[in-house]
Amino acid sequence: MQEIIYFSVNNWFSGRDYPPLECFHKWLGDDLNQTFMDDKWAKENKLCIYYGTVDMSWNYTVAAPISWVEKNCPELLYDEEYTYTTRISVPRKKFWLFGKSIWVWQDKIERKKYSDFVYTAQDVEEGICDDVGNMPFPEYKEENFGSHYYETDYWGEDEEEDDEE
Repeated sequence: MQEIIYFSVNNWFSGRDYPPLECFHKWLGDDLNQTFMDDKWAKENKLCIYYGTVDMSWNYTVAAPISWVEKNCPELLYDEEYTYTTRISVPRKKFWLFGKSIWVWQDKIERKKYSDFVYTAQDVEEGICDDVGNMPFPEYKEENFGSHYYETDYWGEDEEEDDEE
């Protein structure tokens, strides 16, 4: 029985939401042509993929043979750390204009491991997934090869409450 690797990525920010690797930039970099949505590509690569919307981004849960991961994105298999930078807006307290603070951009350097995107088989069995929308992982079996849309519950109860008003 072959070992299966489960990983989850989102196309929003490189580094934070997906590994800053050339392969992921290629697969997730074009908003109109997300490779992980390509059913034919997924079937050719014997991947089982669920994808769904999370706010204005796409989230993916992927079940892949370890041989595919070793060939295409082996960094996921290791605890190697990397850094990435996000730009955040912060108030600059020493300057006030008409009684309001001025907001400035500040770079924030953060650390993450490539393996942070990987889930264990036990996590998957128990439904442990910290992804927004609580999207599960597809079961790895031949009839699931391909890319399949999964309706996330990202909006949850808030959307239902809005509908009632």
